[in-house]
This record gives sequence, structure tokens and C-alpha cells, in this order.
Amino acid sequence: MGNSILSIGQSALAAAQLGISTTGHNIANAATPGYSRQVVVQSAMTPQLLGGSFVGQGTSVDEIKRVFNQFLSQQINSTQSTKNQVDAYSSQIKQINNLVADASAGVSPAVQEFFKAIQNLASSPNGTAGAAARQATLSAAASLSGRINGLEGRLDEIRTDVNNQIGSAIGTINSYATELARLNDTIEKAQSVADGAPPNDLLDQRDQLVTELSKLIKVSVVPQGAKYNVFIGNGQPLVLGSLVNQLQTSMSATDPTRVEVAYVSNGATVQIAENSLPGGKLGGLFDFRANTLDVAQNSMGRVAIGIAAAFNEQHKLGQDLNGQPGGNFFSIAAPVSGPSNNNTGTAQISASITDAGALTTSDYRLQFVGGNYKITRLSDGAVKTTATLPLTVDGVSFQLAPPPAAAVPADGDEFLIRPTANGASSFAVAISDTSKIAAAAPFATSIPATNTGSGKISSGVLNSLVAASSTSAGATIAAVATDDTYSGASLSTPVTLNFAAPGTLSGFPAGATVTVKAGAVSTTYAPPATVPYTSGATISFSGISLVIKDGAAAPANGDTFTLASSLPVSPAKLTYNAAGNTLTGFPANANVTVTNGSTSTTYPAGSAVPYTAGATLSYAGISFTVSGSPADGDVFNITQNLSGTGDNRNAVLLAGLQTQNTLAGNSTTFQGAYAQFVSLVGNKAHELEVTSASEAKLLEQATAAQQSESGVNLDEEAANLLRYQQAYQAAGKLMQIASQLFSTLLAIGG
Repeated sequence: MGNSILSIGQSALAAAQLGISTTGHNIANAATPGYSRQVVVQSAMTPQLLGGSFVGQGTSVDEIKRVFNQFLSQQINSTQSTKNQVDAYSSQIKQINNLVADASAGVSPAVQEFFKAIQNLASSPNGTAGAAARQATLSAAASLSGRINGLEGRLDEIRTDVNNQIGSAIGTINSYATELARLNDTIEKAQSVADGAPPNDLLDQRDQLVTELSKLIKVSVVPQGAKYNVFIGNGQPLVLGSLVNQLQTSMSATDPTRVEVAYVSNGATVQIAENSLPGGKLGGLFDFRANTLDVAQNSMGRVAIGIAAAFNEQHKLGQDLNGQPGGNFFSIAAPVSGPSNNNTGTAQISASITDAGALTTSDYRLQFVGGNYKITRLSDGAVKTTATLPLTVDGVSFQLAPPPAAAVPADGDEFLIRPTANGASSFAVAISDTSKIAAAAPFATSIPATNTGSGKISSGVLNSLVAASSTSAGATIAAVATDDTYSGASLSTPVTLNFAAPGTLSGFPAGATVTVKAGAVSTTYAPPATVPYTSGATISFSGISLVIKDGAAAPANGDTFTLASSLPVSPAKLTYNAAGNTLTGFPANANVTVTNGSTSTTYPAGSAVPYTAGATLSYAGISFTVSGSPADGDVFNITQNLSGTGDNRNAVLLAGLQTQNTLAGNSTTFQGAYAQFVSLVGNKAHELEVTSASEAKLLEQATAAQQSESGVNLDEEAANLLRYQQAYQAAGKLMQIASQLFSTLLAIGG
């Protein structure tokens, strides 16, 4: 009996001792990240039948159990991953928000100051005040350029920092993956040695690594035996038991400013799309770069390109102090076109901006697939396909780069075209001589003192660098426009287009590729081009766009349509004829358009033009009005302007560009487009702040739920320690009594 009591006491003592050790272990690791509370699981030993009754034999310790809830752990990891993604995005966008919202660093005040200088020039084109205004204009232009360049430079710095953070995150992920694989092996070996008993502390270390990994990227875990298989993002295998698929970074095949991620599996490198790696800090960095940083740089570029294009176009319609036509006031680089490093063909793609008002803030991917060119707008996935280039999409012309002519694309070749990405960084003032500011108009109007009526002629403006005329009695040519690719050399010799029945146009310059856009359909014709005639279609070549359409009738066989440079302006001596109430004397071969309110009528060259007081008369690229009541024989002169002195007509038009809707499909101004961008950034930054606070609350709740079950409660452990101490003391007393009983029995026997 004494021996049985002693055995029971020994089992109780051992159980109490393990209880004290386990409780002490819990207390020691109360602050250890990822530690799960451990408890001693006891059970009564098999009783012994004695005298018709079962007598207990003491206790046994079945296991040291780890209090761990897989569901709560996964909930914490998921919430942590989402929160870190939002926080990473938020911390980055705050930099841009602070930058663009700062009045001292933003672009809008600089735009305002620049146009204020132009307005001052328009008010004071002459003398000392005019010279000062011209210098102030160049200074304000340089300040605007510096402000735009500086903001773009800061965005470039942010991009470099994002690339560095992506590289750092990938390095940490690889380190965690290697440690997870090592722990998988260690845990498996430990369990095999211990007949399947779980090594609790090693399991905690592994789960804590998964938690740390989830802070960097979305993680999912699939247990397999004693090991974890860990998948990241949208299911890419990172750890498969003992195998690690290391991640690596590399520069994009088409964009040298962009770090991308791939993983190495069985010696092969597999590129991972950034939208396939959500969650955690890495997902937040990718989100920020794709949805804010890229858009920010493209938005800034669009504003810069819009200012340059609109200002240059109007500036070239003016005349400087030397009597010369205005040139480009601002300079801007061509769109960025990057071929993939994986291309096998020899072709190169270039792009040019034909309509700054139609530009978006998107990048484009051009692929050569199955003999066709496929252009994808990356912002929304919209696709256009063509068998030949050039093709114009959203104000950007995509074309094969110049010779060698033998260069051809191979199937699968692709290119990344970023039309506005470098617009802000390349924005610069193109002139340094104040006399080259084209504030004047290139022609002058006057009336002789011999006129007897009250008729007056306005000073007029130059509308286009291209003058159009035709011999057609029925059709008209109008809407002539030029883009930044237009060179005066294109019309050093006038271009005459010939109409042939039943409906074709020929006579385009040798080597010119012609694009015809009818509605939403654009068709490109290679040189020497003969194109089908469609009334009202836009015909583009050599930087020139024009529209020929049916008027009183369709064009007749043999009709011609001529394009010539509008500079120098063709002089004219207009004479009023009272008998017919008409004006005559317009230049030969010049069609004349009369616009009265919303009604426009075009008269063929050589026609007597009906007189309407106050109506706008347009021919050969110029417009003016004749008003009042002229007398029969009164004359109105249009002559070349021999000097830009004292003339502010073009400066007034330049100043007016500030309030014109020239961007985003001609729906907003320069400052309006910039304000939209600032608002977009500000709203997103606020949204992320709110989301971050919400995710923090969810994480707090998930952590509280997990800690209530698995965490160490020091008050509870102190109570357990006291309980196990008492059990230990009682077990010792039991063993002492058992020993005394045994000694008594021995004494009786002796």
C-alpha cells in the first residue's frame, strides 16, 4: 500500500513540477511576439482493481498543449496585410499631397504669374514699359518651367525611393522564406524524435514568421504534415515544405524607371504582374506607383504639354519685333517609347503628339500580334487594332520609326509608349531673346482717308499657318489645323489635291503618309497615297489636318483643293460695291468664309462676297470684320505687317489661353486640369486615412480576440503558479506519509 501511495505521490509531484515549469515558461514569454500560452494536460492513470473496487493510481501528463486558434491567427494575418497595404500607400501619397497642395511649390500660382506677365505685355507692348514687360514675360516663363521641372524632379525622387523600398521588401521576404523552410525541417525532425509531440515554441516561431511576412505581402498557408506550404499574392508558391522559390527584382523590360518582381522556380525566372502581388507593404507600394505616382507624373506631363502646345501654336501665329513669324516659345520632348528587351524583331516605334487637347493620363502598350498592331490603353484596357501604322489614338500618333526600311517587327514584339511621362521634366523655355516674343499679328488693316462712308475694318487675327483654297463650286475646304510636327517646309511649295470622280483625292506630298478619320474609324494610307473621299472626314498628313465636305454640291471631277503657307499674308484691297452690297478684291484662288453668329457660308475664289455689317470674314488663314455703312467704292486694305512694334494683337490672344478649355477633350483649362489632379490626390489621401483608421480598429479587435484565447494573462498565471505550488507541496507531503507508512511496516515485520 505504501508503495502505491508513493507512486501516486510521485506522479502528482511530477505533474505539479511540470505545471510550475510551464507556468514559469508562460510568464517568461508573456511579452514574446507570437508566443502562445501553454497548458499542462493531465489525465488520471488507469485504476487498479483491489478488493472488488478500483483504486486510483495517480495522474499522468498527456501533453504540454499550445493554446492556438488557427482561424484567429489567419484573421490577424489577413487584417495586418490589408492594414499595411493601406498604410504604405497612405505614407507615400502624403508626400505628393503635401507637395502639390503647397501654394509655394504648386504649379497653379506659377501659371497665374506667367499669364499675368503676358497680360501686362498685352497692355504695354511699346517703349520702355514694353521692354520691361517682355523681360518679365521671359522671367515668369522660366519660373513656370522651373516650378514644373522641380515638382517633376521630386516625383522622380519618390519613384526612386519606391523602387528601393520594393527591393528591400523583396530581400526581407526572401529572408523570411528561407527561415520558414528551415523551421519546417526542424519541426518535422523534432516531431519524429518525440513520437509526434509538437514542438510548441518552434511552432510559435513559424507562425510569427508568417505574421511578419503578412506585413509585407498577402499570405496564405496550407499545412502539409508537419510543414507549411506558404503562398503569396494571388497564389504564387513561396515556400513548399523545404523548397524556397526566391523572389528577385529587375528593371522592367520596357520601362527602365520601373522595378518589377519575379520568382525563381526550378531554375526558371517567372515574371509576376504587380497586380498579382496584393497585400502588405509591397502591395501598397505597387498600388501607389500604379494608381497615384504614374498618374501624377502623367498628369503633370499633360499640363506641361498642354501649355507648350497651345502657347506654341498661338505664338507661331504672331510676329516678333524683328518682323519675323513667331517660333516655339516652349520646348517639350517627344513621348517616351520603350521596346521590350525580349523583342526579336528589328522595328522601332515612335510616337508624336498631334492633339494635346485629346491627351489622357494613361500609358499605352503596342503589340505586334498575328500581323496586326494592337494598341492597349493601360488605364482601362481599351484596345484598337490596325494592320498598318501610323494610327492616332487619344491625340497620339503611333508610327514606325524612320529607316532602315527593312526593319520589321516580329510576332509578339511589344513597346511601352508613355506620351506624357516626360512632359514635365522636359518642359523648357525655347527663347531667350525678348525681341523674339511674337506679341504682334503678321498683317495690318487700314482704310484710306478718301473713304466717304462709315465702314470700319478690325485689326484682325491670324487663325492658321495654312491657307486653303479650292476651285470647287460645290464643296468647301475648311478646319485647317497644324500640330507640333508641322514644319513650314511642308508647304514650301503649295500642295494641290485633285478630286477624281467617282470619289478619290490624290496629289499628297511624296513620302507623306495620310490618315483619314471618318467618325470613329481611322484609316492610314501609305505613300504615294490616293485616298477615298468622304464628306466631312478629317484628312491628316505632314502635321496638317483639314476637312473637305460637300457644300452646295459634291466635288466635281477635276476640282482642286490647294494648301499653302499663310505667311506672308496675301495683301488685298477690298472694295465695297453698293449696287450689289458686296465686297470684291479678295486674293485670287482664296475661298472666303463669312460667319454671322452661328452661321457660316463659304464663297468660292473670285466670288463677290455679300456684305453683312459686323460679320467675320476669313480667307487664307486670317480673320477680320468689316462694320458700319461703307459708301460705294470705299476701300479696306489688308497688308503685311512690316514690324511688330506697337502691336499687341497676338499677346492678347496668348493671354486668353489661360481661360480656354484646351485639355481633357477641350473640357478644362490648364489650371483646371492641374486642380483636378490636386483634388484627385487629396481625396485619395483622405480616403486612405479613413481606411487606415478602420483597418487599425479591425486589427485591434482581431488581436484582442486572439490574445484572449492564446495570450498570457499574468494574473491568471500567478494564480496557476500558486495552485501548482500547493499541489507540489501536497504531493511531497503524500510521499512523506507513504515513506513513513512503509517504514512502519518494515518495523512491524522486523
